[in-house]
Amino acid sequence: MINLLWLLLPVAAAAGWFAAKRNSKKHPEAFWDYSSQFHAGLNVLINDTQDKPDQLFSEFSTIDNGTADTHLALGNLYRRRGEMDRAIVMHQSLVDNNDLDKDIRAAARYELARDYDAAGLLDRSEKVFKELLASGERTNDAYESLMQLHERERDWATAIKLAEESESVTGESRPGLVAHYYCELATEALASGYTEEAITLLAKAQSDGADGARANLMLASLAYDNSDYSKAITNYERVEQQRPELMPEIITPWFESLSRIQDEAALRRFLEQLRGRKNAYSVIRSARTVIESLDGTGPADAFFIDQILKRPSLKGLRDWAQDQLDKSKPEERDKVQIMCAMLDRVVEDKPGYQCSSCGFSGNEFHWRCPSCGNWDSVHTIIGAEGE
Repeated sequence: MINLLWLLLPVAAAAGWFAAKRNSKKHPEAFWDYSSQFHAGLNVLINDTQDKPDQLFSEFSTIDNGTADTHLALGNLYRRRGEMDRAIVMHQSLVDNNDLDKDIRAAARYELARDYDAAGLLDRSEKVFKELLASGERTNDAYESLMQLHERERDWATAIKLAEESESVTGESRPGLVAHYYCELATEALASGYTEEAITLLAKAQSDGADGARANLMLASLAYDNSDYSKAITNYERVEQQRPELMPEIITPWFESLSRIQDEAALRRFLEQLRGRKNAYSVIRSARTVIESLDGTGPADAFFIDQILKRPSLKGLRDWAQDQLDKSKPEERDKVQIMCAMLDRVVEDKPGYQCSSCGFSGNEFHWRCPSCGNWDSVHTIIGAEGE
């Protein structure tokens, strides 16, 4: 936190210095008065010697349009430090100052709403964001923050209303966002046993104008669970067309569905499609198992070697080394075993997914990043250390 402090202080100081400097020709004493009071205030901030937040910088000259940015920055610094009472007082004082420009007060109102949000005062935060919407100020930011607030509360119905209202008012499209909200509602409906309601919600998700991959994946899973394997296959095909990177998530039930309909010709056609691609490791592994069940170990091993040469990965190397263990000579077996154990440990330590926005990584796929909250930002890691 102290690193953040030293990063922001020069910015805040410079903003205040130049603002005061503009008035120094008319009132030279005002500049020196502001400068000395500002540094006294910073000393209070750094040393935490002030007990009451409303007393901090109380000896400043009257806040004006030139010095307001400094106070906004300091209020934000308080919020990052977790001192919500000080942040709220600082930003509220700017909101209440009718002498400030409209855009400055709107910025302060927006930061005040964020202060309340960070403090867990969600009702107050929502109220201030709605005040911004009513005034027509910081509209995009207010809608975005309100939707995020209701996402955290899992109030998907309100989030849908806000997203649709936002697009109507601002003209800014958020493709796929409403579809995700409907899918979240469908997930909750399924958890409560309301299958028909869930299907209706997924149909709404498909009509959102997004690619529909998540809704089709959920519909495929429903069909699979109900032993409607032909319908499941149709939906898996749609998912693959819309989001090919989701193949590792769907390949196992897709192969199982093809096996259950007992259509070997369809199964072999699908395998032929895979042969011509650079497949993810999970796809290679699943296809190898199916080929072995159809044609035996030789063709399965040949497919496996061909595929891992097209897309080398640590996981593929680990499996190949494991294959060599049984084939190795007795005097070499211990060495191969050590190599297998080392590869196992390396592979286990590698995450399978990463967020392109914040860098969060893990071994579970998420439609919404659990760290930064962005939708569709978590992707399968592709390459030697991933799929």
